[in-house]
Formats: sequence, C-alpha cells, structure tokens
Amino acid sequence: MTPRPVRAFAVVSILALPAVAAAQGPPPAEEYRFRVEYREFRPVLSGEVQRGFGEIEGTLVDLEDDLGLPEKRTFAVKAVLRLAAAHKLRGSYTPFSYRGDVTARRTIRFEGSTFERFTRVVTDLKGGYYTAEYEWDVFRGSSGYLGLLVGAKVVDADTLIAGPNEGIREQETLRVPIPVLGATSRVYAGRLSLEGEVAGLSIGSRGYLYELDFSARLHLSDRLAVGGGYRLLSSEGEEDVEFFKLRFRGWQFGLEIGL
Repeated sequence: MTPRPVRAFAVVSILALPAVAAAQGPPPAEEYRFRVEYREFRPVLSGEVQRGFGEIEGTLVDLEDDLGLPEKRTFAVKAVLRLAAAHKLRGSYTPFSYRGDVTARRTIRFEGSTFERFTRVVTDLKGGYYTAEYEWDVFRGSSGYLGLLVGAKVVDADTLIAGPNEGIREQETLRVPIPVLGATSRVYAGRLSLEGEVAGLSIGSRGYLYELDFSARLHLSDRLAVGGGYRLLSSEGEEDVEFFKLRFRGWQFGLEIGL
C-alpha cells in the first residue's frame, strides 16, 4: 500500500497542474545552469531493528530506548545540473554519525550474540545517504514547475554493537541502492517560493522506502535564496529472521545558490 503522505502529495500536485501549466515562461530564478544548496539538518532518528541467527529469532531492539542513540545535527548538500529547459540531473549527500553507550534494560539477542541485562552496550552507526535522480519537468510556467523523478537512493552505513566488558561484538557494512520514482514541484509568488517533493518505492509486504521534502524560500535575488523546511525519510523491510523500521525526520535550514 502506498504510504499516506505520498498519496496526499500526489493529490496536491494534480490540483496544482492547471495553475502551473497555464502560465508561460519560467521565473528568473529558474534560469540557471547549475544550482547548489547547503542545509543544516536537525533530524530525529527513531525505529526498531531485529536480527536473528539461523532459525533463532532475535530481539526487537528500539534504537532510542534500548541503544540510546541520541538526536544529532548534520548537514545536507544538494546539487542540480540543468541539461535543458525541462531536463535536470540531481544529486544529494547527507552524512550521519550516531553513538550510544547504555546499560541494557533487558537481555538482547542480536545475530549470534547475547547482551545480558545490566551489562554495557555500545553502538556506533556511521555512514552517508546519497541520492541521484533525473528530473523531467512536464509542466513549466511563470509560476513554477511540476516534474517527475526517476533515480536511486543509496544507504551506505557501518554498524557496530558491542559488549566491551564481555568482549562480544557484531559488525556489519550495509550498502543498498534503492530505485525510486517520484514527483517534485516549486511554485513562486514574488520573492517567495514553496517546494514539495516525494520519491519512493514499495515492494509490497517486504517493505517500502519513501522520502518527503518540503521547503519555503525567500529569494534575495535571482541567484541567491535562504529558506527552511521539513524532511522525512522512512523505510521498513522484512526478510526471514531480519526486520527493520527506520525514520529519519526533522527541520532544515539552508542557503541556495544558482549559477
């Protein structure tokens, strides 16, 4: 089933089509060759992970309550290369680094290790989140545009869960490219613009991934804008004795430059 936020964005985009299509000629801020944006991102990481060993079922572990992974600021860099009037190549990079150091509230079975209650558990989660997409603007006008997206999102993460006092540890590197489809729209009103974007993929009962990104900007000139918004990345997957449900969400503030 398609997540509710994705359906809502699709309805809003369809309703916006006539307004965008009726106007002629793009806004001056859209007459660029290359655009880059830097954002300060203040996300909250939440979710659950379960990993068994063989036929043994692992413990469903909460990232906040069981592992103590804290809130931590990061940043994101987005770039757009405009190939032609309605054709763009886009990419982004968001690094992340989390460390938890807690006393286990309960016994945790994770892969081939057992972390007993009241023992120390140290968790490290480091890596990056990358996106690469092609955008085709199906409607363009003086009020903005509506585009379709096709591309991939890549999670590159190194994870470590250790019991230093017992000398046990489970370590894994995860590099997963995920193909996605989506839509993006930006609407201008004078020096203000509103942008919304959704992209994702559903694989039925095995899981899904989707990302929502909403921003408002004040355009100081045709080439410079400041703004803020909200970003949500949600993913869930299940296979054999493994399960995960992750959500990465929070406010963002940034500076956009067009060349």
